[in-house]
Amino acid sequence: MSGDSNVIHIRNLTRQYRMGENVVRALDGVDVDVLPGDFVVVVGSSGSGKSTLMHILGLLDTPTSGVYQISGGDAASGGDRVQSRLRNQHIGFVFQQFNLLSDLTVVENIALPLAYSGVPRRERQEKARAMATRLGLGDRCHHRPTELSGGQMQRVAIARALINDPDILLADEPTGNLDSTTSGEIMDILYELHGQGHTIIMVSHDPDLALQGTRCVTIQDGKIVKEEKGRRTRAPEAEGWHNEREEEAHGELSTMDLLRIGVQEGLMTHGMRTFLTMLGIIIGVSSVIAMSSFSLGSKQKQMDQIRALGANLVRIVDRRLENERLTQARMEGSFGLSRKDLEALRQNSDTIAHASCSRGIKLNVLHRGRALSPRVIGIWGDYLAVNNLAVETGRFLDATDAAENSKLAVLGHGVAEELRVEEPLGETLLLGGVYYTVVGVLADKGIALEELEATSVADPNNDILIPLDTLIARTTHLEMRSEVDELQLQLTSEDFLYQAGRVVKRVLGVTHAGVEDYDMIIPMDLLKQKQQSQRLLDILTACISSISIIVGGIGIMNIMLASVTERIREIGIRRAIGATRFDILRQFLAESVIIAVTGGVFGVLLSLAVVALTCQALDLPVVFSIPLICIAVLASTATGLIFGLYPASQAANRNPVEALRYE
Repeated sequence: MSGDSNVIHIRNLTRQYRMGENVVRALDGVDVDVLPGDFVVVVGSSGSGKSTLMHILGLLDTPTSGVYQISGGDAASGGDRVQSRLRNQHIGFVFQQFNLLSDLTVVENIALPLAYSGVPRRERQEKARAMATRLGLGDRCHHRPTELSGGQMQRVAIARALINDPDILLADEPTGNLDSTTSGEIMDILYELHGQGHTIIMVSHDPDLALQGTRCVTIQDGKIVKEEKGRRTRAPEAEGWHNEREEEAHGELSTMDLLRIGVQEGLMTHGMRTFLTMLGIIIGVSSVIAMSSFSLGSKQKQMDQIRALGANLVRIVDRRLENERLTQARMEGSFGLSRKDLEALRQNSDTIAHASCSRGIKLNVLHRGRALSPRVIGIWGDYLAVNNLAVETGRFLDATDAAENSKLAVLGHGVAEELRVEEPLGETLLLGGVYYTVVGVLADKGIALEELEATSVADPNNDILIPLDTLIARTTHLEMRSEVDELQLQLTSEDFLYQAGRVVKRVLGVTHAGVEDYDMIIPMDLLKQKQQSQRLLDILTACISSISIIVGGIGIMNIMLASVTERIREIGIRRAIGATRFDILRQFLAESVIIAVTGGVFGVLLSLAVVALTCQALDLPVVFSIPLICIAVLASTATGLIFGLYPASQAANRNPVEALRYE
């Protein structure tokens, strides 16, 4: 009989297994044809080869040699995609063990083959409900397999096998696990389906069923030893069947279905385990972002503090030479820092907006008999403007005060509070045994010295300011000492810092006769150098945090490998109803990526909350790096992809037959 007129055409089919040095011939030269509308019952003793034949017919196993054609086309040599399409579109399986997915409802189990055909979810659910009703399961649509009887579960398996209207229905001992009454009901369904034109091949060990089909094929030792005509005739509806059936477009598992399967059927079934696996990613991502944000916030606060004092500030500080070094400097022609230096700098640079000078002195400070510990500074020039200071109450020192050597003082905000009086103005302070009257109080600068320790900037809140002329006239000082301790230049812009530095070196090189008895300090530059040195620590922190992500990735791989082992039977079921290796790969890879991406998102949210609360408690500005957040999420996604690839490939390469046998 020509293979072209058959649903199935097999010639000289063999299947051999090697067990050590022995070769087991499970099938040894099988020839069989199945016509449209046939009901073939395959019988034989245990180990005869009937199950192997069924697995090869269902393309779950590959023959060692021989010809196997379905509808005139070579089925045995087709690739995985072709064979999966044939299983999905042309072959329906009914198993002795039912092989239903316990986490899915009746409707979802029945509709599962349609998902691998690319049928939209709503459409396949409608078709599945109709099929369930057709097989007497209309009132069980939303029940799960554990809530069904054996007969009901087998009806679900039959409905699933029929949902894609296959050419061939393969039933592997469909009544083997059922009582006699339920077995009779299942056989009645199969007889009815045969009467409607379905081609059925059934394996059975029940001698009473052997001749209930159109033919009975007996297998022994891997060979067909007898073929008998059964009591039934080929289904009349199948007489017009032809093998040139128009192929329906075979779609693929949609992305939405892939994600739904990954979440609902993969991850949610072990919610706590999934969360614990995700925790490594959450900790890694949140720590990377949080540590980066703390570092950025600290740097931002430092920059803000410097800008509050004057980001465009240049300080020239006297080195305070002593003994021989001081004498040598004076002999070489340098008289130290002075107001003349300041005037010379003003004349030689048009980038200076404001300039001042100051001189500190250690004096015992008493207020109403109580000792205080502020800095006492004599000032001259645009001190307020240079240091971005403002007077809160009273007034500031002026030129008249300097000319008259007035014994007046302006207090920093902290010193005013330390006086413990309601109104500091008019109070007198004893500075080095001389009384000074408070005429003004500076506004609070809110300076955090610990943030600015690398810039040598002092807290103006702890200062007492008096006229420089008063300090020089009314206090004693070392002979040959510089007139002032510090020159301060506020430039018109930060952009002129380095240009001003060159001018300072050139001008003071002349006025100090080439003697370098001063240091030039640019607070902003020093701060940037400090922050530059912190980058190594930032990098180290990022590396440590990244290790958490990698550890999370290893956790994903470990859990996914365990998941593959636990779900081997599920893999076999999905392969039997038409899932390709690539579908299985995508499913398990999607689960690992979902864990990683979800962990990344939760890690970002956790870091946002931690940073916001911590920065509020530490009085740091909240600063987030959007690129870093994106990189962290991408890194977590890549981690899930990389560490999930091996478990996913292990799942995809599972042999369908061995997977279905797995207990």
